[in-house]
Amino acid sequence: MIQLTVAGDSESTARTTAERIAAAIADARAERGVAHISLAGGRTPARTYRVLARIVDDWSGVHCWFGDERCVPLDDPDSNHRLIVENLLDNASQPHPTIHPVTGAADDPAAAAAAYEQELRAALPGDPPQLDVALLGLGEDGHTASLFPNDPVLEEQERLCVSVHGTKPPFERITLTLPILRAARKTIVLAEGAGKAWAIQQLMAGPTTRIPASMLDGGEEIELIVDHTAAPG
Repeated sequence: MIQLTVAGDSESTARTTAERIAAAIADARAERGVAHISLAGGRTPARTYRVLARIVDDWSGVHCWFGDERCVPLDDPDSNHRLIVENLLDNASQPHPTIHPVTGAADDPAAAAAAYEQELRAALPGDPPQLDVALLGLGEDGHTASLFPNDPVLEEQERLCVSVHGTKPPFERITLTLPILRAARKTIVLAEGAGKAWAIQQLMAGPTTRIPASMLDGGEEIELIVDHTAAPG
C-alpha cells in the first residue's frame, strides 16, 4: 500500500522528505548501530539533501548508496555522485557519511553493476540486502531510479544492480532493481510539479510495468511525498 503525503510547496516537500530520512537514520542507528540509505539523482532531491545536511548533526555510521547512476565520470555534471557531493556531503557536519559511489560505470557498465551488487551484498544483511530507507524520484513517464516503462529489467528477480539503456540522455545507466528496492524498510518517492500529476495518478491506481514506480507496491513501507501541483486531482 502506497501512502500519499501532499506537503505543500517545494520547500515543504524537501523538509518533509528530509525529516523522514533523518528519522529512519536515527531508528536504524538506535537498533543496529548503522544506517544504510540509497539516494536519488535528478533536480528534485537536491533541495532535500541540503536540508538533510542541516538537520542531521551526526553522520557517524551512515552509509549512502545510489539508487541509480549515469555512466559518466563521477565529476561529470550529469553524475548523481557529483549531485550528492555538492548538495549533501559538502554541507554535512563531520564525520561525513560514508559514500559508496558506482565506480567504473563510464568504462564498463555491466562490470560496474556487478561489482556494485557485490559491494551491497557484502555490506548489508539479508537476501536481498535490506536498506533502511530508499529515496527515489519519479519521472513524468512513471520511471523511478533508472527503471523505465516496460523494460524487461522490471521482471528481474535475482540481480540487484544492472546496466540499462534509458530513454533520455545520458542513455547508459546503472540502476538498482525492484527486489532490493522493495526490500527496503522504508521507501520514499519524491515528486514535484504539475508534469508529474499524471504519473502519480497512474501510480496510485496499482502496479503496472507501464509505470515502473507503481511496481514498488508490495514493499514494507512506501510513502509518496508530493507538492500541491503534483497532487492528483
